[in-house]
Amino acid sequence: MKPQKALFLGGLPLAILTACNLTASGHSPTIAWDTLRGTPPTQTATSLVPDIPTPTPTPSTPTITPTPTENPLAIPRLEVGSAIDILRIEMLDTRNGWGIGGPRASGNSSHVFRTIDGGTAWVEVTPPEIASSASDLTSMAAIGFFPDSQTGWVTYHATLPGSVPSNPVIWKTTDGGRAWVSSSPLNTDGLMETYSVSHIVFSDSKIGWVLVHAGAGMNHDYIALYHSVDGGESWSRWIDPTSDGGIQSCSKTGLAFTDGSNGWLTGNCHGVRPGAFLFQTRDGGAHWDPVALPAPDGHPDLLTAFQYACGVRAPFLHNHQAFLGVECAEMDAADGVTVNYLYRASADGNPDSLPYPGGGIFTLDGKRIWALGKEIHRSENGGIDWTKISTVTWDGQFDFVTSQTGWAAVSKGSEYGLVQTVDGGGLWAQMAPVVAARP
Repeated sequence: MKPQKALFLGGLPLAILTACNLTASGHSPTIAWDTLRGTPPTQTATSLVPDIPTPTPTPSTPTITPTPTENPLAIPRLEVGSAIDILRIEMLDTRNGWGIGGPRASGNSSHVFRTIDGGTAWVEVTPPEIASSASDLTSMAAIGFFPDSQTGWVTYHATLPGSVPSNPVIWKTTDGGRAWVSSSPLNTDGLMETYSVSHIVFSDSKIGWVLVHAGAGMNHDYIALYHSVDGGESWSRWIDPTSDGGIQSCSKTGLAFTDGSNGWLTGNCHGVRPGAFLFQTRDGGAHWDPVALPAPDGHPDLLTAFQYACGVRAPFLHNHQAFLGVECAEMDAADGVTVNYLYRASADGNPDSLPYPGGGIFTLDGKRIWALGKEIHRSENGGIDWTKISTVTWDGQFDFVTSQTGWAAVSKGSEYGLVQTVDGGGLWAQMAPVVAARP
């Protein structure tokens, strides 16, 4: 299994070299330059069966088979050959991976896809989710977790404010999306305001969690946490929005588990209170304790003084180690000074900290680490030294499978796209994903 990335986007004209540019437009752009991966050649189906004279049929009473009626509230399958946007990507190797997205330039993220050619051709494997209304159908979003090429869990929520669903389920596949089985419904009793899923994670084939945002106000991000011990067939609600213990305050940025017991919950208080929002559980999420990060060298009051607004980025897990990016803005400074520290924490030891350039963390081996934002940096020695390797003008959800090969599902305003690098993040080139026929 790849490291957990704590871990659910329309046409995009890009001219992507060392400095990348996205130009917003009101229509689908025409791409007039080469990409790193070409469009697959058109295949013409050829019959392998020789012509055989057809015998004269014997007259018989015809059998009328009723045509199945498609549920108008089911997510419609996209036509083969149609252009799509990948809003979320999870690659397993240089060819195989999963994606979540929808028709090009739609901003829709309700469709689930698989690729076997590195991200150009995508087979649709969307679960048979049924919306409660036609308006919900246009605003549904999928959130997924995909540990290998055959296994995946997917759930849905509405992107627009609305009522809490009465019977939300978690879909599971064990055959690469050919068939999906739904869980028993999640208990939403008492959730009155909203229902928005940000994370679904599994530590192994049996134990998993779903984080639902159920309301907000007064610097609170009220959450419910669901837990499964049977591979997602059934779910118990372990944390309610009325439970506090500190975790209901501040906006949540990430959830990650190293095993069935040890996990981290991160957040950002936006300067309302000092310190870094970081909680740890040692009993699988039933109880959460605050973690007081040690002050970095040279900033003894960084995590205690009210003048700093600190946020903790989503944890990135490698083996049993969590990498945390802590970014603190000095609110009294006119020029918006921000300092960034990379904390490396394990379940059994105290975290240490190193200065880093800021941004999302990604590593495949714990030594080569990327700091990913509009400026992309890389360290070859575990975060001690950093080198800037490129500057981009878009926001991206990044995924690497080797030290050289990676992808990003990118956005800038209302424009979206999929880009790839084969030199470790220095150069990025646009891809043109399309729906492919099921093999």
